[in-house]
Amino acid sequence: MTRSKSFDTFFSFGPHLVTPDEVEEVVNLNVSTVINGGVHRKNVVSNMSFLPWHLVSFHSKVMKLLPGDIISTGTPGAVVIRDGDIVECHIDGFEKLVNHVKDLKLNGGN
Repeated sequence: MTRSKSFDTFFSFGPHLVTPDEVEEVVNLNVSTVINGGVHRKNVVSNMSFLPWHLVSFHSKVMKLLPGDIISTGTPGAVVIRDGDIVECHIDGFEKLVNHVKDLKLNGGN
């Protein structure tokens, strides 16, 4: 996962960072990916292959985790995105994350 999530401009998060005490039941959160206004995928955290606390435990056995560290959990159905697409992440109770896709090869690296 590290390689696929670590290219310049490939990873975004936000617009807010919350702590576990701010979420009543993490496993009940609905998460969806919206591409150009249409829902691409929608699911609930409880359906993840590995629940968040398992992932924290697993990773903490091989690396020191500090407050604010982020663990990339995968992609629920990969899809090709193109220059000009708008990709959004929606999570119950949180402001949506919106990304405007820009192909740097087509746009001169800007």
